[in-house]
Amino acid sequence: METATLMLEAETHLLQPYIYMDLYGDVLEAVVTRVPTIDLIPASRVSREWHCAVRSSLRRQPRRSPWLLLRHLRHPSSPIFSLHAFDPFSSSWVSVPQNSPASDKKSEGTMVFLCGSTGDRLHSLSISSMVVSEDPFGTAWRKETKAPKVWRKDAVVAEVGRWVIVAGGGCPMVLEEGEEVGAVEVYDKHSGVWESAEPIPEGFDGSTSATWLSVAAYDDRLYVMEKKTGLIGLFDPKTKRWGSTCQPRPDPTVQSWAIVIGHDDRLLVVGVGPACQSTTKVRFWEVNRETLQGTDNKLEEEMPREMVERLFPNEEGDDDTWKSYSVEVCGTERGGYVYNPLEMRNGVVLYEFAEEKSRIVGRWEWVPLPERVGDCWMGRIEFGCSAVSFDELASFWKH
Repeated sequence: METATLMLEAETHLLQPYIYMDLYGDVLEAVVTRVPTIDLIPASRVSREWHCAVRSSLRRQPRRSPWLLLRHLRHPSSPIFSLHAFDPFSSSWVSVPQNSPASDKKSEGTMVFLCGSTGDRLHSLSISSMVVSEDPFGTAWRKETKAPKVWRKDAVVAEVGRWVIVAGGGCPMVLEEGEEVGAVEVYDKHSGVWESAEPIPEGFDGSTSATWLSVAAYDDRLYVMEKKTGLIGLFDPKTKRWGSTCQPRPDPTVQSWAIVIGHDDRLLVVGVGPACQSTTKVRFWEVNRETLQGTDNKLEEEMPREMVERLFPNEEGDDDTWKSYSVEVCGTERGGYVYNPLEMRNGVVLYEFAEEKSRIVGRWEWVPLPERVGDCWMGRIEFGCSAVSFDELASFWKH
């Protein structure tokens, strides 16, 4: 945050004018291109010239790679959370002050990330209400809505265009007559009404809670994947019905699956499993958005071995016969992050999609957790992922 401090000092005229007044045009814009994303707001307030340079720089070189969002409950018995955000442009973390929803209902429901077609958002779902954050950082909140009819625990919650979908997670002990564990309800943000939909398909029986499912959201569809079997289902919020299911399984050695949106309207699955010589492999495959089967080009990409070894370290004396594998991913159409949910403090792997259609990933980067989180072995960690706009940065600084 050193850059931010300098910019704020300039803004309040604590620095001498000649330090920044001598920079104009292309030279100033070249300086701005090196400013960390989180510091662009104070930089834009230094002067009119700086404001124009920031806007011009973002038009010429948009910073579209998604940010990693980390939410940390510091102790299982404590309601105190912390949120940290990773800027892929500067490869740095920033701690985000937390703002409660206006309704202050945090004690009624756990604040977690929902999967969104425009980026992940914090939300709270309780027995009486639901509230969703307006921006990735949770600094602004939408108006509270009523909760869906079926009371759930560990439900899949996703924002798909104009709809919010709540699927599965029904509590058998409190279900009323006619209600199902895999019940699906859809909230229309335009009409403000909840509607019942076709329940999760029978093929997912026993795996209808968020713990066992991976999800990917587009503006018009929700994709759900069973993590162990690789079974994929497609839900259309407009018709409120499920399409056919499919189990592509491009590699039978994969032991854990995840699903994520890709570049150019692609749909990708990620798998982890054992390889030869006591090693582990993490791979991406492209699947058809309509048929949910592998594509004709059989596109595949493997994560670099050195990063796989950091995500899934082999301890001396480990018996690979009994080794447990699990993988999760959060991402946007520009890229995302892969992590090991069994060892989340190991760190995560950033991936950015390649521009050429013959490849899936163009860049990999290892991302360690912030020290204050990685060194704290108590509490729970959750990851989210979202692109961050200039206006959302402004909201962050205002907060």
